[in-house]
Amino acid sequence: MPTRTVAARSVLGFGVLAAVVVATLPGVATGAVALFRAGVAALRGAGHGLLSVEDGFVTAMVVTVIVVPLPAVVAAAGRGAAAVAGWRATAWAAACCLVVVSIRAAQGATPLQTWVSGVVACTVGVLLGCLVLAAARTPAVSATGRSRTLATALLVLYGLGVLVVGFWGSPVDAGAHPQILSALDLVHRLGLPAWFGYAALEFTANVLFFVPLGLLVVLRLGTRAWWAGAAAGLVVSSTIEIGQALFVPSRFASLDDVLANTSGAVIGALVGVVVLGRSRRAAAPASGPGPGPGTTKPRRSAAGR
Repeated sequence: MPTRTVAARSVLGFGVLAAVVVATLPGVATGAVALFRAGVAALRGAGHGLLSVEDGFVTAMVVTVIVVPLPAVVAAAGRGAAAVAGWRATAWAAACCLVVVSIRAAQGATPLQTWVSGVVACTVGVLLGCLVLAAARTPAVSATGRSRTLATALLVLYGLGVLVVGFWGSPVDAGAHPQILSALDLVHRLGLPAWFGYAALEFTANVLFFVPLGLLVVLRLGTRAWWAGAAAGLVVSSTIEIGQALFVPSRFASLDDVLANTSGAVIGALVGVVVLGRSRRAAAPASGPGPGPGTTKPRRSAAGR
């Protein structure tokens, strides 16, 4: 059995065992929650604007981050990473999450709310994990002339939009604040977890706002430069926050914004890898006969470098 498969199975088994122990043993669960809250409090006090979102949203983000590697680990734990289809690995990962969340929810004072919160956080994590797995399995390709031209034009427009939003005299949603609160109140009554408040919505919007940046950088430079798309989010976001602190007194620089923007750029870069790689693969038959015997082996995946 390949060493990678053995390692993946070991990691998967240990992770599931740890999750079940934390979820089922009240003393362990209470201690883990207390330690987690102490860590969050320390981060809140470490710098202005760091983890200023709701405690429940921070918990959901941590659960999501923990779940993200699960589809890839499940896939690698099969009979070779390529033998386990992405949808099958995703289904197994979702099933593991559902079992653990259900056990934990049954022990809580508000089982339905705990279950819904856990399912939401795990669903986002599994979807992101599926994206990571797809990007890791996408062969590295170069950008086409068409994708470079399109990405360059869109990057210019996107950059202008970022400058306007980032250095506007007041937050762009200032005028719609009452309507946003009313909409949140409505979706909370429909079942959205209470921890997804205004700060969580703003954080999520910042993530989505920077997804196009990572995507367009990959379409401009090729899948091997997926890391450049992620780095662009960090550089651009940090520049905006520093500029707000120095030149726009009515705006508040926030480390949360840097974290959210960078996360969005990383997601966009992974999407770019999948989109560009699959579009090139779909266009390959039209460009001529495929590689014959004796050709070089396929290059490694871009995200796996």
